[in-house]
Amino acid sequence: MELYALIQSYTEKFIPVFVRTSVILFLIPYLGSRVVPLVARAGLALALTLFSLPLVPAPRGDLLLVTAESLFVGAAMGLIVRILIGAVETAAHWIGLEVGLGIASVFNPQFGEALSPLSLFYSLSGMALFFILNVHVFFVEAIVRSFSISSLHFRNIFDGVVGFSTLLFPLALKIAVPVMLVQVLVNVSLGFFAKVMPQANVFFVGFPLLIFVGIVFVILSFPLVTSVVTGSFINVKDLIGGFMR
Repeated sequence: MELYALIQSYTEKFIPVFVRTSVILFLIPYLGSRVVPLVARAGLALALTLFSLPLVPAPRGDLLLVTAESLFVGAAMGLIVRILIGAVETAAHWIGLEVGLGIASVFNPQFGEALSPLSLFYSLSGMALFFILNVHVFFVEAIVRSFSISSLHFRNIFDGVVGFSTLLFPLALKIAVPVMLVQVLVNVSLGFFAKVMPQANVFFVGFPLLIFVGIVFVILSFPLVTSVVTGSFINVKDLIGGFMR
């Protein structure tokens, strides 16, 4: 009888936990990218669900309502990190256009499209920070903690996601502005040089110079980029932690 009650209890908890875990894994960057096979993502979601079942309390209320709540919370958590990675990708795209590497492209398996080498570099750097800061572990903890809440404040979660999305372009500008500012100064200098020496082939000299100066300042500004992205990941943790209160 006790075994039957245990199986029944886990059966009631399985669907909401699996839905919430699956939605987060399919929306979260890197783990949910197209380069990860669908079978692997489904298997990881199933494994995390089975490991989380003993820690999750039995759901209260109608199963359909609990499943809908799981879908909403999972989508909110996944979208928040997507917005942050989108800001990094946007900043890298701006930098690539200013440096002159926008004409070159490589395939990015994260989004399934061709991006500039700088965009891929920043994307991989963001992935490294994502795992170094244990953000993936925090998401597993958040899944378990979210089921211990008596009532979810859907309006607060929705406002939190929308409010965080407004930071996409300011965050991208904060990452890209050091390199973009230097590139503007170099272009202005080349313009003055072309006025002083009209016979000089400014384009022949300027294009390699822009690439060289851009790459140098990408390297010099990388600690600042790392600091900004790290702080943003910490803010993501605090925002999702606020959902759990």
